[in-house]
Amino acid sequence: MPFLQFPATFHFGASSSAHQVEGNNYHNQWWRFEQESGRIKNGHVSGRASDHYYRYREDFADLYSMNHTAHRLSLEWSRFFPESPSKLNMEAVRHYHDVLDTLIRLNIEPFVTIFHFTIPCWFADIGGFEKEENIRYYLDFVRFLAQEYGNKVHFWCTINEPNIYASFAYLIGEYPPAYRNLRLTLKVLANLLKAHGKAYRILKQERPMSQVGIVVHLPVFAPLRKGSIGDKIAARLADWVFNEVILEALKTGTIHFPAGFFEHHEFLKDSNDFIGLNYYVRMFTSPRHAVATLLNMLRADLGIFQRTGVERLTQSGWTVYPKGLYKCLKRLHKKLGLPIYVTENGIATDDDEWRKVFIRKHLRQVHKALSKGIDIRGYFYWSNLDNFEWSFGFEPRFGLVHVDYDNDCRRTIRGSAWYYAEIIRQRGFWQYSEREESVGSVEAQDAATERK
Repeated sequence: MPFLQFPATFHFGASSSAHQVEGNNYHNQWWRFEQESGRIKNGHVSGRASDHYYRYREDFADLYSMNHTAHRLSLEWSRFFPESPSKLNMEAVRHYHDVLDTLIRLNIEPFVTIFHFTIPCWFADIGGFEKEENIRYYLDFVRFLAQEYGNKVHFWCTINEPNIYASFAYLIGEYPPAYRNLRLTLKVLANLLKAHGKAYRILKQERPMSQVGIVVHLPVFAPLRKGSIGDKIAARLADWVFNEVILEALKTGTIHFPAGFFEHHEFLKDSNDFIGLNYYVRMFTSPRHAVATLLNMLRADLGIFQRTGVERLTQSGWTVYPKGLYKCLKRLHKKLGLPIYVTENGIATDDDEWRKVFIRKHLRQVHKALSKGIDIRGYFYWSNLDNFEWSFGFEPRFGLVHVDYDNDCRRTIRGSAWYYAEIIRQRGFWQYSEREESVGSVEAQDAATERK
């Protein structure tokens, strides 16, 4: 039973985003969207969220006690400029200085995300990222952050999951502005890529020693029916549109069809010092699912996360497929050749034993990639806190720390958090054999899903 050792410089931590944990972000488009009936599951609104805005010191002290060496967070644009791009809120400036100072005092490295799905209402009202000319407002914000916090932040994540934001906000219609327009979806995706490339240049100009990267969400696409040529073609096409178009643009600077007509931007080429990977799911594809997507009818009940119908589902309706993480790491290494941080990887469940298994199995895949010479420099579990999970509301429980929303957002550190803390302390863990991994109800169901 070998011990899987991680490098001494490897960062272990967790991720969060401002709107999902802070509470009372009145001035962004998500807050406004939530007030519309039927938008969020169970009628939830973010409200206080996890009350992190007022309890960040307590939350960061918990991270310290759990041995975390880094923490990924976002700085809420609408707090800095709530009413217009020219009217700065100094209270927000001071607040985020203290947020970053608190992490630094605890020797926890901040990884700052600039865009994590939220924009000020005034920016949304002029079209947001739908219009290329609006990118300048985002870039002004980027420059402001670099000048204000650049001496405290060494790692910047420019854009979080451009493919998820574009598709869920402009095609599937679950994120604001809840449009269902393929043309706008592709235009927003292209504009987010351009925004990233230009943001990279600004951050490197302002802070040449900073490390800057985009965060990509890479689902693994597989044919629903293994022997179906149509399903295999559908998987290839889905992967091209959702994944490869982005990776190709980051490598070459050229935005390919269908997001662009082979338009080349030199500022986009080689615009990353590292790449952030968010990995959660394997998705099964067929021509039927592709047509449903284009007709804006894509829903979980179409079965895209299950092949047999018996796989165990998380509270998000997803199955667990740890081997997909290795596949994504290998792909990014081959395509881009950059250092990689796993910036999000987590499970929504009340079964804390399953969460322990999830963490161990995914870190096992990270270690496998490391052993193959892939340059991976950190792993961030999603999330340190239970939080507001966008259109899912508060139902999915991802957190290492349980939040009791009915009892003043009281925190309880879960056993899985201490399990992860021990892995961090030892900088590794003992590897079980395949047979030992499949012992017990949680292990058996998870292993069965992996084999399918």
